[in-house]
Amino acid sequence: MSQEINKHIAQAIAEIAVFLEFSGEEAINPDAAVQALEQLASTLQMADSETKSSLCSQFENIAMEYSDEQAEFVESLGEALGLIEE
Repeated sequence: MSQEINKHIAQAIAEIAVFLEFSGEEAINPDAAVQALEQLASTLQMADSETKSSLCSQFENIAMEYSDEQAEFVESLGEALGLIEE
């Protein structure tokens, strides 16, 4: 997968994750948001290690496009989604 495609995919994943994490109850049911994030994580965890590593790097790079708490969330998204292999 090319870096440019990875950047757009990572950006799309980050935008959805930020929406699910930071939207209030008036926008989305909190339980549904958690369930959606868990499903997203489960699906992404099936990727090969090279793809997961690339996505984590992209999350860290695009985090600077966000501010404060959202930037921290995006920067640590790889870990939060269980994509970092130890």
